[in-house]
Amino acid sequence: MEEEKYNKIVVVSLYEKFSTLVAKAMSNDLGMLFCSVRELMAYEITDRKLMEERCSVEYLKKQEQRVLKNLASYENVCISISYERFMQSFSLFQKESVIVFIDLPKTYIKQKSKISFIRFEERQACLEQNSTVTIKARKIDVELVKNKILKQLGGIL
Repeated sequence: MEEEKYNKIVVVSLYEKFSTLVAKAMSNDLGMLFCSVRELMAYEITDRKLMEERCSVEYLKKQEQRVLKNLASYENVCISISYERFMQSFSLFQKESVIVFIDLPKTYIKQKSKISFIRFEERQACLEQNSTVTIKARKIDVELVKNKILKQLGGIL
């Protein structure tokens, strides 16, 4: 059996701002590049509304896929991504990526996010199923969660 080779870390949770802070801290500790998919999309596609109006929704989606496909080819990068983008582009990142799901408490998600409780369990289960590593974060502390992830990753990278 061939051993998996990983060259990037993808960090996802049901509260993107928290996973972005964790991914940024991890990239600093590991000497990796950091990329927020949200920020990259805003940089690459500066006026989404205008592009949608003048070109089409299909064209906008193709441009977003182009950006994600390009990002998936990067090496030595720690990426933060939203649940929605992750699910749209999972096939791009599943190869050569360690996918880390930060499982945050339901009450924290409800306070910080717009996700309804009905969809919480569905999304949580989907991320658990599609992740390489799941980190149960019961204490919302970036440093603590980052250290749990690094310990769990051990010699994977």
